[in-house]
Amino acid sequence: MENNVKVDANELEWDNDSANDTNNENVHYKIHRSKGKCDVFARQIDVSVQVKTKPTRNDNGRYHSASSAINVPPQMSVPIWHDIWFQIAMHIEPDDVQRFALICKQTSQLVNTRSFWYSLYRRYCHGCFGWNLKLPSHLQIDEIRSSSQCNTKALRSLVVQALFRCHQKLKIRLEVGYSLDWLKQRIYVSCWQKQYQCLWIMCYKFWNQQDHQHQELHQQKLANEVINDDWEQLAHDNNVPASLWSSSNPHEGVVLLIVVCSQFVPIPGLLSYGQQESRFRLLATRELLCTDMRAKNLELDFTENTSKNNIVTVKYPRIEKYKVLPWWHPDFQRFIK
Repeated sequence: MENNVKVDANELEWDNDSANDTNNENVHYKIHRSKGKCDVFARQIDVSVQVKTKPTRNDNGRYHSASSAINVPPQMSVPIWHDIWFQIAMHIEPDDVQRFALICKQTSQLVNTRSFWYSLYRRYCHGCFGWNLKLPSHLQIDEIRSSSQCNTKALRSLVVQALFRCHQKLKIRLEVGYSLDWLKQRIYVSCWQKQYQCLWIMCYKFWNQQDHQHQELHQQKLANEVINDDWEQLAHDNNVPASLWSSSNPHEGVVLLIVVCSQFVPIPGLLSYGQQESRFRLLATRELLCTDMRAKNLELDFTENTSKNNIVTVKYPRIEKYKVLPWWHPDFQRFIK
């Protein structure tokens, strides 16, 4: 009886081995037929990784079990050298700059260097003979070098304006235009009017929240500050009052809303504010079709920056058109005041 049991067990072991051999042959056969394309044919349940750990001895001289002695080592991170990131940065597309800057601190520092922005300009905006006919004179390479000098912010501002005129993907964004929703939650700064023949042009100036805080801080300290472009002196002397805003673009972060009307609409006086008063921000916009279906009405809702209780609504009946102009738009300088 015992012999029969042993024979049956051996037969079972032999059957398992033969089944495994058959599966291996099928896998190798499929790999051979597919010329290596089915190299990942093995199922996940067929592959297992077993971690063997040695028991550890505690202070009392006793050994812990293998399951309790498992200590997962911390993941080792291999740093990438600065030179490698620099070589990668020389091949970054203009619309991927933000993604590249958010990878790590090294990439963020590279984006804030002059060599990075000069590289973008040479690849996409530099002409064959050093002059690009698509760019105005102040965005040519010689003018950029002389106007930006040692300020990276000024160089970045000029290169961004040039890229929106030369790079195809960025040019498409300008052609499509920006919607009114893009202006929501922006800080209202000022508004003014212009008359062109029989049309009235209303210009609204908005700031980003972060840029608005920087500009206010700059305006408060401008009277007591001494402009200093020597970065080495600024780095070693904390007592030197200095400002770097003067050499950068003062309109960076500014967005204009241009509304063209055939009727005169006075400037909303409720949006004016004093030095100690809270600023308004754009809460909502509405485009309403007129009753005759031939024109549109535009409504703008402004609210105080500190509360939503005080809402000022400005209505423009039968507008001809409107346009949103960020600071890098080619038509921005025509309307800015």
